[in-house]
Amino acid sequence: MDISDHPPAGEPIQLAPRTPDEPTITVPQPPGWGFMPGKDDTAIRGILFNQDLRLHGFTPNAVVTLEELTGQAGVPSQALAKERAAIIDIVGEIDTESPGTVSGFASRTIEYNLQGRSATGLIVAVQNAKDRIWAVTVTIQTTDADNPHYAAAKTSILHSLEVRLPDQ
Repeated sequence: MDISDHPPAGEPIQLAPRTPDEPTITVPQPPGWGFMPGKDDTAIRGILFNQDLRLHGFTPNAVVTLEELTGQAGVPSQALAKERAAIIDIVGEIDTESPGTVSGFASRTIEYNLQGRSATGLIVAVQNAKDRIWAVTVTIQTTDADNPHYAAAKTSILHSLEVRLPDQ
């Protein structure tokens, strides 16, 4: 995908599945935020970023990943626990944590400090009718968490994320 293929700012970005059973992820693109698709050989499906909010040598970004956990987690709660444990392995302590749902799927929002940056991770556990399980994650981070433009974009990204399974 080159720059001419990118949707205009403000239009939701649909991250197409790479295999027929995978969920489709739709993430909003806040005004001023660019988008870069992930490479086909990684769990990263796309990165949103805002160069205009760059501060202290860091560009605020939101990284969207999809990882299949079939065989590693038997139920959605195990997928959430596995992804939570991975965050704790990297950052140590977490600041806050809250359960929720995204598109009807169980989720967990975790706030923490990552190398001196404010970070929020939203984990969504997705299970299809064939008992395949995926973890969708969005990790958004900045060095200026009090910036109102960042705060508005963060809210939009985390609250408007959509995850859909294909018709089965």
